[in-house]
Amino acid sequence: MIDKELIELQKGCSATCVVICNEDYKELDSKVIINASINDNELHNYFKEKLSNEQELNYFVIIGIDKINESEQNKYYQLVKDREYSGYKLSKDMIIVFTVENKEGLKKISKELYNFCVVAF
Repeated sequence: MIDKELIELQKGCSATCVVICNEDYKELDSKVIINASINDNELHNYFKEKLSNEQELNYFVIIGIDKINESEQNKYYQLVKDREYSGYKLSKDMIIVFTVENKEGLKKISKELYNFCVVAF
């Protein structure tokens, strides 16, 4: 079960993200959902078309961060750190959310990325 209060406390905080279990993202309102394994070109297009300066969305949910290798996680490290991707910025109130299969999945998040994470389950 997710800790919604803890998640909401991350609103407006730069260089933070939240980690929840895969099934819990459905409890979040007003969200954009992508799979962590999306390639760089698709992610760039997603930002260009749907995320850049989007004011009405509360959550950017990236499903399955524990399913990709550490080198693939680097693009998300930069996204969390800078709140932008390929020149496209996230709104300051949008919360970046990663999902993992279970608590064991936390161990599969790169150390660099994990340093920015708040575990909310």
